[in-house]
Amino acid sequence: MLRIVLIGLGNVGKAFVKVLLAKAGELAKLGYEPCVVGALASRGGVVGDGCLSNKLLAELADKGLYGATEVRSIELGDLISLNPDVAVVAIPPSYRTGEPNLSMYRELVRNRVSVVTADKTGLALAYQELVGEARARGVYLGFTATVMAGTPALPLLRGLRGRSIDSITGVLNATSNYVLTLVEGGLPMIDAVKRAVEEKIAEPDPSIDLGGLDAAAKAVIMANTVGLPVSLRNVEVQSLLNLNEAYIRDAVRRGVRVKQVASIDLAKGRVSVKPMEVPAGGVLGSVSGNYNTLIIRLRDGNEITLIGPTGPAGATAEVMFSDLLEYVELRLMMGKG
Repeated sequence: MLRIVLIGLGNVGKAFVKVLLAKAGELAKLGYEPCVVGALASRGGVVGDGCLSNKLLAELADKGLYGATEVRSIELGDLISLNPDVAVVAIPPSYRTGEPNLSMYRELVRNRVSVVTADKTGLALAYQELVGEARARGVYLGFTATVMAGTPALPLLRGLRGRSIDSITGVLNATSNYVLTLVEGGLPMIDAVKRAVEEKIAEPDPSIDLGGLDAAAKAVIMANTVGLPVSLRNVEVQSLLNLNEAYIRDAVRRGVRVKQVASIDLAKGRVSVKPMEVPAGGVLGSVSGNYNTLIIRLRDGNEITLIGPTGPAGATAEVMFSDLLEYVELRLMMGKG
């Protein structure tokens, strides 16, 4: 049996419950029947004497905790007291202070609870600490969904750790892509941002995306994955919101496009996210919609390009389930089945 606790029941959290219900048989085939023992969100949580029923899980997948039966006031410690094997985390980021996210990850790892997460906060602010502590305590951290969610960017980078990487450049935020495209078409920046929020492409507070923090957090996780120890606090970040609209439109007439570009320079140990002009027909200039792209330059002169979708919530949840499968497979390999 695999004892699971759920933390966060927004769009991604609800989508994960749907995936878990649909794919439970894949875990059962490996000898780990999934058992959700508790769930926690901003307005409370649910715990059971044993596994939560599929009926209750279906309610959580549909409406989160709203309308779900047996909701009560609980805290993270209540979930940890249930002795879960793994916590599946899908909560909003908190880059400016790190809290409560960072303390939550520390408490889970300290109590030897493995983690599968789509939230970038902890790793963006304290990657080396959390990964080091997880290794010391034999805890699994699965965070494939934190970068390019629906496209396996981090597995690719892990596969390149034996090679010498010179730099990584990418367009990593779909909201910024969308807003810049609207401005290119003549819409004022303020109206473009408003439309992105109305169409649920951007969060109610779009400054995390347009200000560059989301892309910076992804860049930090990628940099650490390939051996560059850096924190979000070390990244040079410039916002799109200060750009002149006429400049964005004039760039198109000159055959270039303004994009929010994340850059990782392994040789110089620098990470930045800022608006840059890129060729309109190039890899970075042609990416649009919910697609992201990476260009990985190797020191032998070769390049690897990755282009793919980031999300939506269903794809992100499926990637999180892939991490859950990896966790189970690792347990089996280590003889902990």
